[in-house]
Amino acid sequence: MSRRGVRAALGAVLASAALLGAVAAPAQAAPGELEQWRVRQEIVDKAMAEVGQRESGPELYPERYQQVDSAVMRPAQWCGVFVNWAWTVGGVEDRPSMRPAPGASGLDQGHWATYWQKWARENGKWRDISERNVEMGDVVVFGQYPSMFAHVGLVVEVRYDDSGLKATHVRTVEGNYGDRVAYTRWRKIDGLSAGFGRPASGFVSPF
Repeated sequence: MSRRGVRAALGAVLASAALLGAVAAPAQAAPGELEQWRVRQEIVDKAMAEVGQRESGPELYPERYQQVDSAVMRPAQWCGVFVNWAWTVGGVEDRPSMRPAPGASGLDQGHWATYWQKWARENGKWRDISERNVEMGDVVVFGQYPSMFAHVGLVVEVRYDDSGLKATHVRTVEGNYGDRVAYTRWRKIDGLSAGFGRPASGFVSPF
């Protein structure tokens, strides 16, 4: 089954599912596509299990979100730390480094929200918001690189139109949302925003 076919199969199921944790893998997917689906589901499961976790002080996010190879200190604006953690424990091998490359801007690390946009464009994983090409486990970026006034979250549910091909709404789990990990309401992709002038610019795929 093609990637588009898998999306259609998933879309038809997700349109009526209340929770992604109850969604079964597409029966006709190829082995590689099944593995990608498994990783996406693991990202979602790990993120959902963290909903409600709070800071222990101003920007003092839970220490386990800080990866072993991370140079990010606490306290920190930690939305990017959280999504990087979820991708890591979910089994994504290729992800933004949490350490800036030699000579790179201090913004060029996975801690900073809009660096996810730059990294994704450089690695063929960027999906502009206008494409509505989004799946569970993707990272949504609010803002444009190199802005520091930005935010990121994890897409955990996708609602499609009747064809099962065109995404119309998403729900997310976001770190540092009101000083906690939050599970958001359904929001239309058209006009999707983190508020305060931070419209969504697009999605980052783990594959």
